[in-house]
Amino acid sequence: MASVSRSKLHLFAFLLAALTAVPVLALKVATFAEYTAHLESLRTLVQKCQASAPACDPDQVGSDDQVTLQSLGSRANVNQFEGRYDWLRKTLKQAQDTKAQDRDGNLGAAAERLEDALRDATAQPSVSKFAEARRRTDTILAHPEFVTVEEHSIWERVIARFFLWLDSLFGNVAKFGQRSPWIGPLLEWGLISVAFAGLALWAMRVFQRQRLAVRLESARQLEAWEEVSRNWRIQAEERAAHHEWREAIHCLYWATIVMLEGRRYWTPNRSRTPREYLALLELGSPRWSLLREQTRVFERIWYGLNPAAQRDYENALELHEQLRVA
Repeated sequence: MASVSRSKLHLFAFLLAALTAVPVLALKVATFAEYTAHLESLRTLVQKCQASAPACDPDQVGSDDQVTLQSLGSRANVNQFEGRYDWLRKTLKQAQDTKAQDRDGNLGAAAERLEDALRDATAQPSVSKFAEARRRTDTILAHPEFVTVEEHSIWERVIARFFLWLDSLFGNVAKFGQRSPWIGPLLEWGLISVAFAGLALWAMRVFQRQRLAVRLESARQLEAWEEVSRNWRIQAEERAAHHEWREAIHCLYWATIVMLEGRRYWTPNRSRTPREYLALLELGSPRWSLLREQTRVFERIWYGLNPAAQRDYENALELHEQLRVA
């Protein structure tokens, strides 16, 4: 009987592992041409959904794509990226209700997102130039705004070693407690009480410092963000006066980001990419549309290493001014 129970337990564990592996299997390996064709079919699906609610079938989206780009002449040099469509399934499911709030706006935003993906796919470099694109990407990621790795301080290493020692101590106490059962619980509860007392004291001191810092900085915080944003804009004007249009557009973009941070649309975090900043705003809102246009200009000129002209700077300046009053 024990053998039969053990076999059932193993079967249950196998089935559980198989079920948890389903999301991984749902990722479909596709070529770049298949990925582009999938995007076109999704665009058609959204157009049908806009025309008729019964056509809004999330199951028609299909599996997520794992797109493989293989360099010519080298079978070992393979590059991959993923195309996820959970956002589209959610949009189509909500669009099945013709009375849903902002149904047309959400479908329009989904159609624009698919159009952007198709334009990006059309503008993709050939696989023979992928190495050059990788080199340019590494150059971009070497900019200071992306360098966010920090070394652990000596105190963090000391704390980690302390917890490792504490874990081994509890293990030894458990072994010793087999001979003297009362010693183990006594030491464990004693150490736990000391740890909780120290933690409570530390938390009280931290909260006191935070309350003091909030009182001192709350009155000046908004002015500080406005000053930083104004400094970015002054730098943009100085660059534009010297006809350094790329640098001027770069400064205008960060003036916008700092301004939106000061208005509490997100918390400061310089490790975010421009697309991640855009995703933090409400999809389809006027502010999202303006930042989306400014992000396109910024990415094309700054990260795409394309030349800039005065009209590009004037366009970015106009978008920045509209975001200030939005």
